[in-house]
Order: sequence, then C-alpha cells, then structure tokens
Amino acid sequence: MKNINVDLFPPQNYIAEEILLGTILINPMIFPQIIPYLKQESFFLECHELIYKSLITIYKNGKIDILQLLYILNKSKKLDYIGGVYKIMELMRQGHLFMSSINMSVYIQQLIILINNSYMKRLMVQYGYNIVRLASIESSKSHHLYNKASEYLESTVHKIPKENLSTFRDILGELLIEFENYDIDLQEDVVSNSKILSGFHQIDELMKGLQDGDLIVIAGRPSIGKTSFVINIAYNILNSTKLGLCFFSLEMSKLQIVYKFIAVACKMSIQSFSFDQLTIDQQYTFKSICNSLMKSNIYINDSPNMSIDYIEYTVKLLFKETNNIQLIIIDYLQLIQIENFTNNLRSQELAYITRKLKLLAQYLYIPIIVLSQLNRSIETRLNKNPLLSDLKESGCLISYLFLNIDLHNSLHSRSLYKNQILIKYDLMKLFYNKYSSKLSLYFINWKFILQYTFNIYIHNYIVCLTHNHKLYNKLYWSKNNQLLEEDLAIINCFLLYSNIYLEYKLMKYMKWLKYDQVYDIQEPNYMSFLSNYIILHNSIEQDADIVMILSQSNDQLNLFKTVDITLCKNRNGPTGVCKLLFMPEKNLFSNID
Repeated sequence: MKNINVDLFPPQNYIAEEILLGTILINPMIFPQIIPYLKQESFFLECHELIYKSLITIYKNGKIDILQLLYILNKSKKLDYIGGVYKIMELMRQGHLFMSSINMSVYIQQLIILINNSYMKRLMVQYGYNIVRLASIESSKSHHLYNKASEYLESTVHKIPKENLSTFRDILGELLIEFENYDIDLQEDVVSNSKILSGFHQIDELMKGLQDGDLIVIAGRPSIGKTSFVINIAYNILNSTKLGLCFFSLEMSKLQIVYKFIAVACKMSIQSFSFDQLTIDQQYTFKSICNSLMKSNIYINDSPNMSIDYIEYTVKLLFKETNNIQLIIIDYLQLIQIENFTNNLRSQELAYITRKLKLLAQYLYIPIIVLSQLNRSIETRLNKNPLLSDLKESGCLISYLFLNIDLHNSLHSRSLYKNQILIKYDLMKLFYNKYSSKLSLYFINWKFILQYTFNIYIHNYIVCLTHNHKLYNKLYWSKNNQLLEEDLAIINCFLLYSNIYLEYKLMKYMKWLKYDQVYDIQEPNYMSFLSNYIILHNSIEQDADIVMILSQSNDQLNLFKTVDITLCKNRNGPTGVCKLLFMPEKNLFSNID
C-alpha cells in the first residue's frame, strides 16, 4: 500500500478502512456496533470489501474467528485475491498500532464517518460524471436532466445508513412533541385541524383527512363529474386553510378551471357568467369571490402534452420556490405522456406514471390527487358497482401459454378474447399435501401488453414469464429475476384423476426469450393460479394509497343528482360508500344532511 498514488484515485481513505478492519479482527465484540452504520459498498478497496462481507457472513453464523475468516475466504477462492494471510496480519498490525484505549466507541464512530464520507464523495463524483454525460446529449430535455440530478442527490442521502436510523428515544420524543401540539378531546373522535380535510363529512370520517405522502386516485366514467368533484375539494380546502395547491389540467384550459372554481364559490351556473346579465347583488358576490380567490395560493398549469418528467420538475421547482404547496391535483392520468418510451403499450406507461407520482408524493411529503378514467370492464359486468380491480394491474405471462383449468384441460390465452366467464376448478389453495377440488364459477379479468419474456426450465416443465412475475419457491414467493439455478420450485402434480399433491423440482436454468405479447391475469378470488402445472403468483400492484370511484346513484332529487363515492381502497382506515348531492349546472357537490 506504500506505493499507491492517492492523487490518481477518487476520494477514499484506505488507511481508515485498514484500521477499522484490523480493530474488528482484534476486538470482535465491537462488530455489532459497526454493522448498522457501515455497508460493504462503502469500502474503496475491493479486498477490504470482500473481507468485510466475509466478516458479516461469519457473524451471522456465529462469533467472529480468524480461522473461520481464513477458511471462508479460502473456500470462496478469494484468499489469494485479497493478498493472502499476510494481508490479514497486516490489517491486525494496523488495528493494534492505531487502537485507542481511551474511548473505543467514539474512535470507531470516527473511523466509520471517515469511510462513509469518502464513499459519499465517490458517489457524487460518479453522479456528476453521469450528469455531464446526460447533459451532452442534445435531445435530452432540461427538466429530465433536473429530475435525474435531484434523484442522484436524494439517493446519496439514503446511502449513509446513519441518516435513516432513529432510536426509540428520538421517535417517542418527536411523538410526544407532536401530541402536545394537538388539542386532544378524549370524549370525541374528531379529525385534527392540522390535517387537510375534503369538506365532505362522510369522506373525512373514513379517510381522516388527506394524509401527507399519499397518492389519491379519483376515478369514474366520463361526464360523471370527476373534475367538478376535485375542484369542490380544492375550494373547501382553500376556504378553510391558507394552504397552497398546484393544479395540472391536461384536458381543460386555465380559464375553464377558474370558471369552475368561481361557479362552486358563487353557487352559480357557468352559463350565467355574462357580467351584463348579472344582478347587482350577483355582481357584488362575483367580485367578492374573485378578490378572495386572488388571495389564494393556487397555481394552474395547462401546458399541452405534459409528461410525467415535466410535472415532476415543475412541482419540485414550485415547491422549493414557494415553500407553501401542500396539495397537487392532476386532471387526468391517461393524458400524461412519457418521454423516450418506445415499443410499450399505454398500460405499461400508466403503471410507470403512477409509480412516479407515488414517489413524488413521498419525496415532497404532500398528498397528490390524480383523476383517472375507469376501464370498460364495468360496462360488461352484470354488477355495475365499481370494483378496485377496475384500476389494477398484475404480472404477465406470454400469450401462447395455457392455464390449467381442471385435471385434464387447459385454456389458451386466445380464448380470453371472447369469453370472460370461465368455469374453473378451485386449484388455488396449494399447501403441502393433497386436497379435494371444488367446482366454482367466477370472473377472470385480463389484458394484453408487450414486455420482455424469459423461459424458466423447471424439471420437465417450461413456463415463460415477465421478469417480475412470482412463482412459489420452496417456502416463499420469488420473483423471476431473483431465481438462481438449482433453486427448488413447487410443481402441482395430478395422480389417479382425483389426488393432487405438490412436489419440489430443481430449476435447471433461465434464459431471455424475446420481446413479445403477454397477458395480464387479474383473478380476484385467489392469490395463485397454475400454468403448465407450475404455481404462479396472482400479484396485483397498486400504487395508490386511496382509491375513490364516482358512480351515479339511482336516486335523483329534482336538479340534483346523487353520486356514490365508493372508497375501494384506504390504507388509512376503512372502506365504504358515501353519497353526495351534485348539481351539474353549478358544478357543486354538497353533503347530504
């Protein structure tokens, strides 16, 4: 190590690495204090990273021992690579030479800080290089560059484990301080005034307000009143608080959105917004409402063909400049574009967009409301009540695979084009031994998209899946991209037409097949299904924390419509159905007293 020219290397402190590793080898009792604060990738020299990784392995299996370290390094054929026994002895010599006898704990913490600081600087150098390369591409957009740079900076914060660790004392202290700021009434279960309320009593009781970091999806068929509903929520929030909000309108112009706000505030029809036709009292009310709205912190963006990167860039910039944005509203999801996406269907793009919006809500720690259209499956169902499955997406199988529907028959995916109701044996509850099959009738939802596919070879069976689809691997579900050769997978076997049992089989290998059409199964009743006798996961991904679906009720009251607000998903509390009165001419939603 004496001949190393440190000027040729990125920021590092290999001496601190040597001292720390040597100290661990001499005094293994300190290792539990180090593991939570230091990751193996923090080491600059690869030999130090390999030694630290081996120490973690030994520690998990028992106490740290020099002989065990040498054994595991030799077994993995890494002993000669790191420098042999001489390297281990050199580390121990360094640790003994610089060991502090005064305060070992503080000394170790300082070494960890030195190593982590160097690691963060190396990350910044690498990220800076990546940003320079990205900026040199002529076709790259400025907001995409800004988002990427922000992503790099944010990731460096979480690379240092100490930043994410809190003691029980810290957590409870913050919790007690938070409780002291609230006016707690033990006799009444009310929502705190500090929370953002929608202004509709039934909804607020279920949701407990709009929670920070939540992605809220408000869905419905066209012309049901989604935009008017969210504008009513926005006006109620502005009327009760001084919070700022940003409204992205991909369908209506800024002026149309403003007219809707005024109509809700004045309780007047938009068609009557001809100033010369208003009475004196109406003109006074109109001017008063406009003056009040002018003082509100509302930002409206109606740029055409907005992309998710542009929305993310604009929100982050506005959030930083104003420091008062507490709510984002986007109207609506299906009109958001994605830059530089090729050979993908819209369903894949929408999944990517919702994930980006959820990450943005968590990053800014504010609620984001996004409007969405419902898929047309609700039109073909006998039961027209909205379901969460109208928004869901799941893992995919290649389009020419068969699904096992009973002991002797399989169903080809092409059959799904014209048949929605399928008779299928209940083969889903597959745990350990045999069971009796039961005939059941239910719905299966599906959709076809394009994705990269991989062949999985298990014993004499082959199944073709996308990279993130799960299959049952011995004792737990494993994603396709997490499987290794010779992993055990469970195969469903049939015997004598009636007995059904499970058998472990080794996975031979996996290889990339092609970019092909796949189908996405949404089987709402069970968590698994069969394809080529291999147990596959019926995984359903949903980024939204809260899903509200608007549907028109059969109840009609003169000029008012009754709209059912179905809370299909609520991570903050119970689900349920709320009823609101809606006057379309005035864009006005109101509580039913």
